[in-house]
Amino acid sequence: MPLDEECWKTLENKLDTLIRLLGMTVGVGLSTAERAPMLQRAGLDRVAIAAVCDASVDAISVRLAEAKRKKSSKKRNA
Repeated sequence: MPLDEECWKTLENKLDTLIRLLGMTVGVGLSTAERAPMLQRAGLDRVAIAAVCDASVDAISVRLAEAKRKKSSKKRNA
């Protein structure tokens, strides 16, 4: 029996909720700067990371850019 559009939307919303709940368990006790890259590696987008970390999307974008620069400079210095 094929699912209609409403069923797909409900399923998608429930999966989004599960992803956010799981994300809340990742890096508990870490700073947003430490936690955001971990959540990104786990597959969450910036909006979901912001929701999990209780931060703005802009703040998460900054933290992820800082982490990327830090990682890049470590590679050059190695």
